[in-house]
Amino acid sequence: MPAEPSGSGLAVTPGTLDAATLACCQAVVGRLFPWDTNRALELALLKTFCLPSISALLQRTGEFEQRPRKRYDDTGLMLAELVRLGPDSPGGRAVIGRLNRIHNHYTISQADFAYVLSGFVAEPIRWLQRYGWRPLSAAEQQALFRFWDHVGALMGIAERPASLEALLALNGQVERELFRAAASNRSVADVTLAMLLSDCPPPLRTPVAAVLRGLLEPEVLASLGWRQTPQWLATLLRSGLRLRSRLLNLRQRLRPARSQRFYSERPTPSYGKQFQLEQLGPPAMLERLNSPRWGGRQRRIGLTGGIATGKSSVGRLLAQRGLPVLDADVFAREALAPGSAGARAVLARHGALVRAKTQPAADSDSLDVIDRGALGRIVFTDPAERIWLEQLVHPLVRARFNSELERLASAPQVVLMIPLLFEAGLEELCSEVWLVDCDEQQQLQRLMARDGLSEADARARIAAQWPLARKRELADRLIDNSHEPHALIDQLEQALANKSGARC
Repeated sequence: MPAEPSGSGLAVTPGTLDAATLACCQAVVGRLFPWDTNRALELALLKTFCLPSISALLQRTGEFEQRPRKRYDDTGLMLAELVRLGPDSPGGRAVIGRLNRIHNHYTISQADFAYVLSGFVAEPIRWLQRYGWRPLSAAEQQALFRFWDHVGALMGIAERPASLEALLALNGQVERELFRAAASNRSVADVTLAMLLSDCPPPLRTPVAAVLRGLLEPEVLASLGWRQTPQWLATLLRSGLRLRSRLLNLRQRLRPARSQRFYSERPTPSYGKQFQLEQLGPPAMLERLNSPRWGGRQRRIGLTGGIATGKSSVGRLLAQRGLPVLDADVFAREALAPGSAGARAVLARHGALVRAKTQPAADSDSLDVIDRGALGRIVFTDPAERIWLEQLVHPLVRARFNSELERLASAPQVVLMIPLLFEAGLEELCSEVWLVDCDEQQQLQRLMARDGLSEADARARIAAQWPLARKRELADRLIDNSHEPHALIDQLEQALANKSGARC
């Protein structure tokens, strides 16, 4: 069973999905209701365009305007593969990892993640209640909830509803209270509709569009800026879908379906009969998404974790054992050192808000000293400013890593201590990744004590990084730093002795 969110609101480590739940979902999606679940998921994704926070982001990516069919197929293929393979299989974990890496390029709120996730459960339940040859049973509804809740846990979505009832309530509340019209809603929806109609003969596109709109509730149409379908046509369409369900019901009674066929097992316009996971995703990201880990002779240990989980302590222990430790935090401080181009860029953007009050006397660069605490308060409360700073500093840090790795080319082992290793896409520098881990409540308390922060400020800083739950799924080895120091030392000795990178 998947773990529920903790009381702190931070995701906990997901377990594995039980076989019965997975088998039930595979039967629902691949054998009993393949056509219906595909239509329901299409509708769920269309409804996400009714939230301006989502539609504006989708519009900014340019993927809908430039490649709507690829984006549509990529989404359908990855969702289908998660169900067909199971999220805990190697193939399923590869899909989860790819989704996480794609989503990391954008600032997406936990609330938006939670609503999208809720649609994958709520919409199939509603669709099959209205138009299926039978509604989903209570057991099937619960299995669908457990499946997508588990996927949400693997994706680090902390604010997941803890029950099916809570999820359905969240879905309904968002649609009642937060759907509203916006130009970006209409833009993204229009492009999607045009893509869906592209195979229709031109004279039929207008009436077919009217038919498709007949499936949508008035609040959805209003949010998308689409006109209402005539009532007679909407009634006719829904009556046709119900007639179809009765005919299928009769067929299922006489000749139940035995085989399964998922969307990912059918030809798609973008890829034909076969596709590879490496093809999925925005084209501009594919090189990074498909970049391999370091494959040279040198062992490169990527050491990462969440803020205040104990990376520095582990780094010191590894340095005491003679391993060179390259610290991204040191390189980041150098990138913003007084007089540096980075410091001047930050001061040009924020001015007196981040200029240190006490300046070194008789220093030609005295006006270029940054108050790092003030800068931190800005970037940890404003995602756009954090992204701007990362885009400034990350290339400089990467260049320092490259030069240091060249200098240490003859060393048999090197440690790359990078707090934002996954966020910055630096996995390819490493042959293996170790995650320094601890309980989320310990992390919160340690950060408050270490930096003298309020609980709200500490949570904001934790939320600025990927959740530990997401990082756990991408790391090769977990270093548990939630116990006594001697236990940490024992784990490091074992990890250093095992060069395979296998998880422990």
